[in-house]
Amino acid sequence: MEQLTIRLSRAKETKNTVRFEEPEGDQPAVIGTLYLQKWAFHRLEDPETITVTIQGAGS
Repeated sequence: MEQLTIRLSRAKETKNTVRFEEPEGDQPAVIGTLYLQKWAFHRLEDPETITVTIQGAGS
C-alpha cells in the first residue's frame, strides 16, 4: 500500500491552534493547510516544520 509523506511549514498562530501550510510546488497540494491544536504543538516542542504521513487503512 502506498503512503504519502508531506512536510508542512508553520504559517500562523490563532487563539488555540497553529496553522501549517504545504509549500507550493510543481504538483497540486495534498493537504494544503493543517491546523494543529496548541497543546499538541507544545508537546512537539514548538517545531517550525512537521512531517505528516498518510496511509490508507486497508480493507
